[in-house]
Amino acid sequence: MKSWHRSILKSLSSSPADEEELLLYSYSHVMHGFSARLTPTQLSEIQNSSAHIATYPESFGKLMTTYTPKFFGMNRHSGIWPAASYGEDVIVGILDTGVWPESESFLDEGMSPVPQRWKGKCENGTAFSPSNCNKKLIGARSFSKGIKHVAINKEVDYDSTRDFMGHGTHTASTAVGNHVLGVSHFGYAKGTARGVAPHARLAVYKVGWATDTELTAGTDVLAGMEQAISDGVDIMSLSIGINQTSYFTDYIAKGAISAIEKGIFVVCSAGNDQDFKAVYNGAPWITTVGAAALDRSFVARMTLENGLTVEGTSYFPESVSLSNLTLYYGKGNMSKAICNDTALDRNEVVGKVVLCDSNNLNVSQQIIEVERAGTSMSTPIVAGVGALLKAVHPKWSPAAIRSALMTTAYAKDNTGRTLKSQFTSSATPLHFGAGHIDPNKAMDPGLIYDIGFQDYVDFLCGLEYTNEQMRILLKRNEWHCNKKLSHELNYPSFIVVLSYKTTYPATMNFSRVVTNVGNDTSVYKANLENIPTGMKIKVEPSTLTFTEKYQNQSFVLSVEIEIEFPMIIYGFLKWIDQYGHIVSSPIVAINF
Repeated sequence: MKSWHRSILKSLSSSPADEEELLLYSYSHVMHGFSARLTPTQLSEIQNSSAHIATYPESFGKLMTTYTPKFFGMNRHSGIWPAASYGEDVIVGILDTGVWPESESFLDEGMSPVPQRWKGKCENGTAFSPSNCNKKLIGARSFSKGIKHVAINKEVDYDSTRDFMGHGTHTASTAVGNHVLGVSHFGYAKGTARGVAPHARLAVYKVGWATDTELTAGTDVLAGMEQAISDGVDIMSLSIGINQTSYFTDYIAKGAISAIEKGIFVVCSAGNDQDFKAVYNGAPWITTVGAAALDRSFVARMTLENGLTVEGTSYFPESVSLSNLTLYYGKGNMSKAICNDTALDRNEVVGKVVLCDSNNLNVSQQIIEVERAGTSMSTPIVAGVGALLKAVHPKWSPAAIRSALMTTAYAKDNTGRTLKSQFTSSATPLHFGAGHIDPNKAMDPGLIYDIGFQDYVDFLCGLEYTNEQMRILLKRNEWHCNKKLSHELNYPSFIVVLSYKTTYPATMNFSRVVTNVGNDTSVYKANLENIPTGMKIKVEPSTLTFTEKYQNQSFVLSVEIEIEFPMIIYGFLKWIDQYGHIVSSPIVAINF
C-alpha cells in the first residue's frame, strides 16, 4: 500500500526527487489512503486521477488520582477488581502527549510476560529508548509529520515519545497506573495511588506536541490510531477533540469506526466547552465521556483570635500550619463574599487568608489558579473501567461494554437529588449523559443493547451519505443497507428532536433489541420514571421473559409529545428483573 502511495506522488509532474518530502502517512486500517503535503497543482493532478475518491484538508484538534477507585466503590476484596484480576493482560492504548517512563506508576513489578499477541514496539528517540519500556509499558511510538510544519517547540518538547508536559503521563497513569505507595498532593490525601486497571498493559502513542497554537494535527492522530489497531490494543483512549464535522471528514470518527470493526473499545472526551451542543467525538460508535465532580475536598481548619474554629475547603496547594495571618472577607459585597470569578481585587487579597462563603468550585482566579482535569482525565477512567470489563467479559463487543456502563449508571447525587450542572442549578441527560458510571454494577448489567458493525452501516445509510462518503468511512466498495432510520440504531438511550415547525401531538417509535447477560431465567418489567407533563411513553411489550442466557428480546418504545414545551424534557425507562438488575435508559425530547 505504501509503495503504491509513493508511486502516485512520484508520478506527479512537479514531484520532488524524494517523494518522502510529500508523503506523511499511509493508512490501511483507519482508511484506504494517505496524507501528504501538496501544492495546489499537485493536488489537482491527484484529483484528476481515476483512482481518486476524495481529498480533505488537514484539521487540528486540542487536548481536552488516589481517590477515584474508592469513589467508584472498587476494592481488592470483592467486585470488579478481583473478578478482572485488575485488568491483567488487557492492552490499553493512550493517544496523548507521550509518557514519562520513569514514573513509578509504570513499574512492572509482579507482572507476567508481555502477551504474545502484542505486535507493537518501543521506538528510539530523543531521551527515550526501548530500554525505557518493560512488562507494563509495552509500546511507545510518536507521530509528528503532520504538525511539524506548524513548528514544534524543540526547546520544550522531545522528538520522541517522552512527555513534555505531563498530560499524557497523567492520562496513562489514571487508566492503568500500577500501585504507588505514599502518594499525596502537597501533604493532602496521603495514600496509595493507582490507576483504574492497575494490572493492564500500556501502549503510548504520542500525537500531541508543544507548539505555539497547542493544536494537534488530525493526520498525526489518525496515524496513531492506525498504529494502535495494527499493534493489537484492546482499548483506545483519546483525550483529544477535533471540531465536530460530518463523520466522513472527522479524523477520529473515521479511525474509531475501523477500530470498532476490529473489536477495540474506543473512548474519547466530550470536551470542556460546557454547552451540550458543543460536544466533541459524538459518533455513536465512540464511547463519549463527560466530566463530573467527586464527593471530595481538602479540608483546612482556621482558628480566629477569639478562639472560634472554622472548617472549610482549602485551595491552598500545601498542607501546612500558618499563623498570624490577616483574614479577608468581602463583607457587604455578595460577589466578593462568595469569591465570584473576577470579583476580587488582587491588591486587596494578596498575602491574606481569603474566606469564601460558597461551595462553588468556580472560585475567583485572583485567589489561586485551579487546574481542572475535566474530560481529559475522565476519559482514561472510563478506558480503565472498559479494560476491567474486557477482562471479565473478553467476548463482549465494544457496544456491549458501553451499554453496560450506560445502563447501570446513576443520575442521583449523594443527597438523592438529580445530578446538577457545575454551571447551572439544574441539569438533564444532555448535560450528564447516562450518569455516573458504576463499575461493579456494569460487570453484571442484566441486559445489554448490542450493536454490530452492520448496524452502524445501516445508521450511516439512514443519514443518506453519498457512495463516495460511505466508501471513505467503510473502506470498501460494496455494502448493504437494511433501510433503517438513523434513530433505530440499537443505542441504550432515546431522543426526540423537534423544532418550531413541529405540529403537536408528535409521535416517534423506537425499536430496540436487548440481550440477556444475567440470570438464565429472568423476567423484566418496564418501569417509567420521572415522565413529565406533556410526554406520554408506551412500551410494548411491557414484560420481557428470558429462558436462557444470551437470548434476545425486542420491544418498541413510543414517545408522544402532546404540547409544545420549553427546550428539554426527559424521563427514564428502567427494565427491572426479580434479581435486582436495573437497566436504565434516558428518554429525552428537545425543542430547538
